[in-house]
Amino acid sequence: MQSFKLENIKERAKTLNPRKFIVPTETELDNLKAGEMVRLFFVLNFETDDNCRAERMWVEITEIEGENFKGVLTNMPVYIKDIKQGDVIEFTRENIATLVVKAKFNEKTCALISKRAIEKREVNYLYRDEPENPKDSGWRLFYGNEDENYNDNAENITIAPLDYVLSFEPRLEEVFCLKHGAFEWNQDLMKFTEVND
Repeated sequence: MQSFKLENIKERAKTLNPRKFIVPTETELDNLKAGEMVRLFFVLNFETDDNCRAERMWVEITEIEGENFKGVLTNMPVYIKDIKQGDVIEFTRENIATLVVKAKFNEKTCALISKRAIEKREVNYLYRDEPENPKDSGWRLFYGNEDENYNDNAENITIAPLDYVLSFEPRLEEVFCLKHGAFEWNQDLMKFTEVND
């Protein structure tokens, strides 16, 4: 028995906040071709020390036959041991969580993030500085109501990989592709918008 199952994205999306769980449109799925990349959620059938629910990994499509796909796993799993980078994965369009974004970024680099944002599992304001080292993405993430005293206390700030942040704020994916800027969550538009001042 495999140590994971592929998430049915359409079913899961019905019960979740649309801010937190976005799905490709039918048109986007219809236009997929061999050679393109899609992200699948590999839901773990076991518990981890850090309570990880699923690994989010990219697969390069090699075959499409109606609703069914085959592709090559392009990531090396962290938790899952019964598949590896380069293995062929069979899936359906219901399993496709994300289409590849044009610009890429290293999801394993880290951001400074307030503990309040971690606790609330929500980022409402972020900006990008020059990275301090190769593991630093430069992104600084906040829940949005932290004051200067809170942010000046080093105990209130922690480090998190970008892929972990995307597990609860998937709409940050496009923002993380950008080099500079400050952004805030716009509830009316249901997107992160650039802050100009």
